[in-house]
Amino acid sequence: MSAGSFFIDPLNITGNTAVLSGDELRHARLALRLGKGDQARLYDGLGGIYQAVFQSVSRTEGILEITAREVEPEPSMELTIAMGIVRGERFEWAIEKGTELGASAFIPLITERVEDPTLRTPWNRMERLKRVVASACKQCERARFPLLKEPVPLSELDPRGYDAAVAFWESEEASNIAEAAEGIQRPGSCLMVTGPVGGFTDDETRLMAEKGFILAGMGTRVLRTETAVTAGAAIVQYLWGDMGDRGKADLK
Repeated sequence: MSAGSFFIDPLNITGNTAVLSGDELRHARLALRLGKGDQARLYDGLGGIYQAVFQSVSRTEGILEITAREVEPEPSMELTIAMGIVRGERFEWAIEKGTELGASAFIPLITERVEDPTLRTPWNRMERLKRVVASACKQCERARFPLLKEPVPLSELDPRGYDAAVAFWESEEASNIAEAAEGIQRPGSCLMVTGPVGGFTDDETRLMAEKGFILAGMGTRVLRTETAVTAGAAIVQYLWGDMGDRGKADLK
C-alpha cells in the first residue's frame, strides 16, 4: 500500500532510481516516519507518475527504487487563467483552487485597480506560489503542474494563440456565459480572465472587447476575486474541458 505521495524533481530520477530531498524528504521522514521498504507514489510535475519503494532514508536524501511508471494524459483543453492580483492568502487560495480545477497556466494580471503594493518592486511571490501549486497537485493527484508566469499588464495580455478567450465581467450588461459562448466549437485552449478587487474599469472592458475577448457574467451576485476565479474555472471546464467528460470527482 502506498504510504505517501511526493513531488520529485525529474532531474533526480536516473533509470529506476529516484532521490528525494528537501521538504519532501522531511515530510516523508519526520511526518510519515517512512523508511526502507515503505512504498511511495511520486509525481514529477511533467505528467510522470511513479510507484516506488524506499531503499534507504537519511537526513539528506531518500533513495527509492521505481517499480512502475505511467503518464498522465494531456488535458482535453489547456486552460490559462489570467487573474487580477490581490493580497496574500486570497491570491494563493485562487491559485490552489484553480490548480485543483485543472488550470494549465496562471498569469498574474496588473490592472488599474490592483491593490498589491509589492508590484512596485520585483515580483517576489513565485517560490511561495510554486509550493502552493505542488501541494494542490498532490491533493488532487495531478501529475502535470501548471505553469506560473510573471505578472503582465492587462494591455499586454494577448488572446491570439488561444482557441477561445473569455473575460468575466461584473457588469449587469454582461451576457450569461452560456449565451455568450453559444456557437463556439469546443476549444483546445482557452484564456480566462478575471479582475481584481473592484473589477475592471470601463476602459479596460472596452480594450478587452476590442481584442476579441468574450465578455460574460456570472449572475447577479457580487463575488470575491478569488471566488470568481474558482467559479470561472469550473464553468469553463464544464463547458469545454474535462468536468463534463467524466463521472463524479473523488471528494477528499
